[in-house]
Amino acid sequence: MRDCWNPSIEMNPYLFGCIILMVFWLITLIILIRKRMSRDLHEFLWASYACSLLGITEPLFVPEYWNPPSIIKFCRWDFESFIFCFAVGGIAAVITELPTVKKSVLELDYLLWRTIRRIYIFIRGLVIGKYVFDRVAFISYSRISNNKSQLRTENMLLIIFFLAIFGTTAQFGLNIIYDAAIVCLATALFILWRRPKLKWQILGGGLSFTAIYAVVLLIMTLIYPDFYDYWNSEALTGCTIGKAPIEEYLFAFTFGAFWAPLYEAWKDEKRSRNI
Repeated sequence: MRDCWNPSIEMNPYLFGCIILMVFWLITLIILIRKRMSRDLHEFLWASYACSLLGITEPLFVPEYWNPPSIIKFCRWDFESFIFCFAVGGIAAVITELPTVKKSVLELDYLLWRTIRRIYIFIRGLVIGKYVFDRVAFISYSRISNNKSQLRTENMLLIIFFLAIFGTTAQFGLNIIYDAAIVCLATALFILWRRPKLKWQILGGGLSFTAIYAVVLLIMTLIYPDFYDYWNSEALTGCTIGKAPIEEYLFAFTFGAFWAPLYEAWKDEKRSRNI
């Protein structure tokens, strides 16, 4: 048991990165309180505590994906991972709800899907000829659940789909970071299918969280230029942005796309352009 513990009470780059994320977490908390966004504050806290539990999955990533330093390490668990998950959970869940971010995301969402719709109409016109295009429903906005029984069914489908994808990717023999990315992206697409009104949160969550995460990685590069030596580069693509493995950005986008709409999908709450 004593050999499993590896305490080192001193600042390390992983802990420093977690502190930066906690600064973003505190800024988000202050904004939610000052703007009296009580509903989003509840989601923020729920997401933080729920995601912190994912810290127990760290042994899946160590040392296959990386082997980070830690102030308190027990076997392949480390203290910083719980702080990391706590911070990213809250940030990714509500970043798209902040007024400035939400406005930008909705505008981008509108432009993106209008472009996709026009392409769809053009291709369909070439294939089947004349068509009443104003009746084309490229994305349905009908609600899936109308009562508690149906909502429980939808939530069970979400859980089953998540576990099924997780179990399937485990058979591919890929590095765990790619498994995690596939699971997050596939689940985000499942939510898009079942809750099409949340598509702007899926897009916004992926882009917004990636932007914040990129800032953290940039700061880490400047302060700890050798930090990325802790990654198992031989098991990864070797592609980097700055000095950070591109897999870090892959994680940020797919996790943000999955985590941002999860609360609304679970509660069956409508979050659309008109809110």
